[in-house]
Amino acid sequence: YMALLLILEAGVMGVFMAFDLLLFFLFWEVELGPMFLLIGIWGIETIKHGMPGRIYSAWKFLLYTFFGSVFMLIGILALYFSNVNNGGQATASMPYFSQHMFNGPVNIPLTGLTISLQLLTFLLIFLAFAIKIPMFPFHTWLPDAHTDAPTEVSVILAGILLKMGAYGLIRVCLTLLPQGLHEFAGWLAVLAAINILYGASICLVQTDMKRLIAYSSVSHMGVILLGVAAAAGIGNIAFRTAALTGATIQMFSHGIITGMLFFCVGVIYDHAHTREIAAFGGVAKRMPMLATLFTFAGLASLGLPGLAGFVAEYITFTSSFQVWTTITAISVFTMILTASYLLWMLKRVFYGPFNQKWNWLPDANLRETIPLFALAAVIVFVGIYPKFYIDVITPSLSQIMHGVSAAIRP
Repeated sequence: YMALLLILEAGVMGVFMAFDLLLFFLFWEVELGPMFLLIGIWGIETIKHGMPGRIYSAWKFLLYTFFGSVFMLIGILALYFSNVNNGGQATASMPYFSQHMFNGPVNIPLTGLTISLQLLTFLLIFLAFAIKIPMFPFHTWLPDAHTDAPTEVSVILAGILLKMGAYGLIRVCLTLLPQGLHEFAGWLAVLAAINILYGASICLVQTDMKRLIAYSSVSHMGVILLGVAAAAGIGNIAFRTAALTGATIQMFSHGIITGMLFFCVGVIYDHAHTREIAAFGGVAKRMPMLATLFTFAGLASLGLPGLAGFVAEYITFTSSFQVWTTITAISVFTMILTASYLLWMLKRVFYGPFNQKWNWLPDANLRETIPLFALAAVIVFVGIYPKFYIDVITPSLSQIMHGVSAAIRP
């Protein structure tokens, strides 16, 4: 189990550190095997479609991700051979492609890569990222994977694996294929709004705490998509850069906040052996420490000012509003839905009438609360002093946006 977790983490780190598209793809595939086995062998015992739920969810995750990976590989090979066939170096280096894009003619961002081929290549590679994010309608694997995965795997899945898709969208699509992303930026903004609204709406009818948080991830990842769509749109470069900054902060804050939420649900499940919202009631009486930490994470997720979630969504929405006004206005409306389902869950589980059958329930112990307090400290720090994080990412994002603006043809 621990060996698979370490292999999974190695693959994820490889994705974020790769400077070569083929290495990027290799590490992208490395995480598939460990995640498949972690869910399929150590997942929760449920029954779905007449078979063990962990087996069903593991195969669903594998097939969805592998399906997208096939198209990503085709897109990467198209970039490689187009470059080689037109006299370029035999390399899949991302810095090499970036240099040729930014220094080459505006109408041919990559050596030998026409606009039409760039659009096709973008669609092929984008599909893999859309599945991983996940973006509607490729999202259905995520709730099942979260529901049946062990707690620590859910934390890694929400905190890191989903960000692989968002990172790839920025690192590959926006940086290397800006014209392709620009041409489809309007559609991406629409799909982002659907992600936000659909994910929040589905949360209102969930009965399982883990499944509710999984669908909330679909909604919150839509905020990242909206920020990237604004960055690739038409408008003042300052607002577009700010939107990309907000999306990047959302990648970080969502990972910390949602990871904390899944950790809290895992503690409840370890103690009570159920995640059904209706089974609880007033358990803050027996679990005051966990109730406080869970409530804190819920408030951070709904965007309470002073916490990391608010900073990310505020920057993204205010900047995206300057580029996609109507779509952003619709997306902001879903914050009401976010507050509704999170506060409803917290009330039903912790603050409603006390269910006497939980009179024996112990509170979270020291081993369980230490990592939760560590995550809470990060959420507060980023919420109160976001400048620390913004100063780190701004130089890179500004460089990306200036290069993108130079490469895009209106």
